Amino acid sequence: MKFKSLFLSALCAMTVIGGFTSCTDDDDSPVFIDVTVADGVFVLNEGSYFSGINGTLDYLDYKTATMSNNILADIYNLGGTPNNAIIVGDVMYIACSDENRVAVIDAKNLIAAKQMITITAPRELATDGSYLYVTSQAGCVIKVDLTTNLIVETTPVIGDRLEGIAYRDGYLYVCNSCKEIPDPDSGYSSWEYHTNLIKLNAETLAKVSDITVAANPNQIVSDGQYLYLASWGDYNQTPATVQQIDENDEVSVIGTGQKIAYDDNKLYIVNTEYDEYWNEVHTYKVLDLKTNLTTDFWGDTSLIFSPGTIGVDPVTHDVFITSYNKDDYGYASYTTNGYMIVYSNTNKYFSNATTKYTTGVGPCTLVFYNHSEPVKK
Repeated sequence: MKFKSLFLSALCAMTVIGGFTSCTDDDDSPVFIDVTVADGVFVLNEGSYFSGINGTLDYLDYKTATMSNNILADIYNLGGTPNNAIIVGDVMYIACSDENRVAVIDAKNLIAAKQMITITAPRELATDGSYLYVTSQAGCVIKVDLTTNLIVETTPVIGDRLEGIAYRDGYLYVCNSCKEIPDPDSGYSSWEYHTNLIKLNAETLAKVSDITVAANPNQIVSDGQYLYLASWGDYNQTPATVQQIDENDEVSVIGTGQKIAYDDNKLYIVNTEYDEYWNEVHTYKVLDLKTNLTTDFWGDTSLIFSPGTIGVDPVTHDVFITSYNKDDYGYASYTTNGYMIVYSNTNKYFSNATTKYTTGVGPCTLVFYNHSEPVKK
């Protein structure tokens, strides 16, 4: 037995010299994997340009299931019409259209960066993780280095009133929505609605091609493989149209609607039409992209008066729809607070399947916030 013990001791010493740290079995050592944990959702409120109401930012914390309103009040003034926002890591970028700037906010600690990005009439945002891409209603696209927050490239004027933008596989797809044609005699304007997406090389911002789509393209999202586009039509004779754009940039019509959200092989579509008295009539659909079947949205949509936007948390898969409240005349109020309904799939964070929260004026952008943490496998 003594010889056996000496042999094992010598073997252990040799294994240490050979690069092993122990002669014991390491199979029981804990193994950790990184998982994504949902934290909450930011609600960006546009305010009201015509009523001089500035935009605000709200935050719904999942752990406490509570909404905090106007959370930037003490640190940053978003000004008129903050139109879109995106989070990269812990940094939130907010396109403040009327202020000609993109605000830079620490989303985790709610600290405003001293640096802001000056851009004329910034509208919509996209990212590839290294760069921020911004559409401007001046008709150009701006590329920002996320390590410095400095503009590194700007296109010439490539369109009119550029709206949504999406990144896919080294290219940018930009919505060229419409052109205003003022009438000096009447003081009113008419509109020319465009029918093209502008495809750009993301590295150089050089134009690659025009892609023909339905009139007035506005919102575009990507699932990494396909693009989904909502064109808003002319608000009269030409209806809003939802389209799919494949890897070869071939376009196909898949539905009718103005507001879309993608999650887990499903496309959520909100469509708004008007009756003879200009009352809004809404439908809420879900397109299963695997089976190509469209069904009614499963939540109680009677809770929504006039939808502002729809979004789906990519971690929890809960659905969020914002809405305007009703004014004294029975129409959407653009001067009072709106609200948001949470349609929970799991009730993990919310005690009820549907929960209502008050927002600021004009809740039209949702930005979901999450973090990664190691969890024992």
